[in-house]
Amino acid sequence: MPNRGQFGLPKSGAIYNTARQLNLTPGQSPSSTVTIARELDGHLDLLVLGDNLVVLPDETITDERMDQLDLAPRRKYQERLAAGAGYDDEHRAILRELQTQQAERRNRQGGYWIAEADPDAASHAITTRRPINETPWAVLSTDGAYNTMQHLGLNDWPSLVNASAEQLDAELARCQDWEATGDPDASELPRAKRHDDKSLAAITFTI
Repeated sequence: MPNRGQFGLPKSGAIYNTARQLNLTPGQSPSSTVTIARELDGHLDLLVLGDNLVVLPDETITDERMDQLDLAPRRKYQERLAAGAGYDDEHRAILRELQTQQAERRNRQGGYWIAEADPDAASHAITTRRPINETPWAVLSTDGAYNTMQHLGLNDWPSLVNASAEQLDAELARCQDWEATGDPDASELPRAKRHDDKSLAAITFTI
């Protein structure tokens, strides 16, 4: 199972150096999810910080700590969208409150961890190491791509591993189009905004 063990490198250095160079202040700076896949010495090292996903032949790895907060504004906006309220002014007000509550719990024990300006966040990343001979492929995905692909049944991950860049682009475009025309008010697939970031990286390993 994934853990928060060592990743074999000074994980906090990237956050520390970026925050120092750009004069970023913890709690007041942009934040981002991070997903890293590295092949080293016959093993696959994986690191996930935030709600991106790594799909492997036998499991899917993600960081669920933000979802596990189970904040009331999140439940409320999802219920309203499912009921057909759409992206109205009240939805936007609920999101502002959700963002406030999430910020209060960012990079804190009992909350969730994300790449922002606090180098300590790196030590709380979800990490795992697997033998390459047990892991012939991996798909790295943002949750904005993964959730819609799952909903539309576009989740034949083994076949996507062999897809070209153009084919992967086409899959993401299909998701984007469905969100815009098939479910513009997010009643079928409740989501905070009509379109979230969508990225895929498919990797195969030589065994």
